[in-house]
Amino acid sequence: MQLNALSTPDVLASELRKMINSGRLRDGERLVERDLASHFSVSRIPMREAIRQLERDGLVEIFRNRGAVVRTLSVDDLDEIYSLRALLEGEAVFQSVKNLSSDTLARAELTHTLLARTTEFDMQGTLNREFHDLVYSGCKNQRLLRLINDTRNQIERYEYLQRKLLSATPVFQDDHAGILTACRERDAGNARAEVVRHILSAGEMLKTFISHRDEG
Repeated sequence: MQLNALSTPDVLASELRKMINSGRLRDGERLVERDLASHFSVSRIPMREAIRQLERDGLVEIFRNRGAVVRTLSVDDLDEIYSLRALLEGEAVFQSVKNLSSDTLARAELTHTLLARTTEFDMQGTLNREFHDLVYSGCKNQRLLRLINDTRNQIERYEYLQRKLLSATPVFQDDHAGILTACRERDAGNARAEVVRHILSAGEMLKTFISHRDEG
């Protein structure tokens, strides 16, 4: 594959992310610097930096004797990520509830309705993220919202995990309905509890999925 003259390690890292997310590079697969550089028609120096970027993002692990391999998320990884997500997103909705306008609530309700009607994967993902963004939008702590985005991306970049979650959309719709009710009632404490329960439930589903994968 030939990249244009503007190619950088950032572009290479983006291409490798796509290959990992799509499953073309699988969990545990080695990233052979020489072969990848040849594939993209670049020297090994920018490829090496691209792989280091993926290591910093948590997509790749670099071992002294094996080189770089696609990181395999463990049950412990998921436990840490979802525990952190529950903490962050629970706090975000707690701060958000009192600031949500009637228009924002109406948009969240519409998104919830549309999510119930679609079975198309990409649209489910878009609507699910939009729903959460809307109910957190009253939170004024921008650093908190950026942390939430970062932790969500740690899961959503793994398409096979995202597909597993979105396959449970009908079940999670009940969770979303509970979150909406708490937001409409301006009950910040209950909104936090509903979001925390929802996030932890998603985490448990993925931990079970990963456990069965590892056993297989």
